[in-house]
Amino acid sequence: MADNLFGDYIRQRRQAAWLTRTDLAKKANLSVSLIEKIELGTRQPTLHALQILFDTLDVAPMYRRHILDRSLPGLLGPPPPATSPEPGPDDLVALAGIETPACFYTLPTFTIVAANSAHQHLFPGLVPSVSFPEWLFLNPTARDVIVDWDQEARRCLHSIHQLSPNVAKDPRLSAMATACSQAPEWDELWNSQSPKTFTPHLLVRTPTSQQIRLHIHTYSPEYPQRTWWLCHLVRGPGEHGQR
Repeated sequence: MADNLFGDYIRQRRQAAWLTRTDLAKKANLSVSLIEKIELGTRQPTLHALQILFDTLDVAPMYRRHILDRSLPGLLGPPPPATSPEPGPDDLVALAGIETPACFYTLPTFTIVAANSAHQHLFPGLVPSVSFPEWLFLNPTARDVIVDWDQEARRCLHSIHQLSPNVAKDPRLSAMATACSQAPEWDELWNSQSPKTFTPHLLVRTPTSQQIRLHIHTYSPEYPQRTWWLCHLVRGPGEHGQR
């Protein structure tokens, strides 16, 4: 097929996991023939096969709808009408009312759309229209704020690869990668195999040099559907002191 985003995606995730088609078939309890047809785009997977493949390839559940909407549009039914790409006044009021750092961002480049004052205070320079990877790799402040910078960089790039049915053909990702390639670590991290699991928190250094552990919570507004997601960072119980 000329446009085989989903087949390309499964092939890329399989290869990223260092699996042959036979390996994947054994792990997923599917036939090698079926996997070959799905990758070539000559057979559309059933919902059952989709779930098995996503589970076997460790595709994050929260990203699966986004991936399917881009690579197999219409499979899950027509999406609800999308709102404006920009947050409305009510959305911005709700964001401002969150006391801990929070922002709206778009996928797959994690580009900031809006951020509350706590977020702007903790992450200087991470402003609307700037993507988190660009800030992370190109803004020197990021290396002061993010305590375990290398792990966060790997987690960010791992998410981008999971989210993108075809990284090479997405102009937004291409532009972001070109910009970030100025960083000396970019090529190695972009092309490296990331661990399958990451801790669900972010260790940051505040402007007063205090280290705090923030848990990462992400939400996809559905009713009505937005074009952006919400990222909310909160301290866990008993994590209010210096670390």
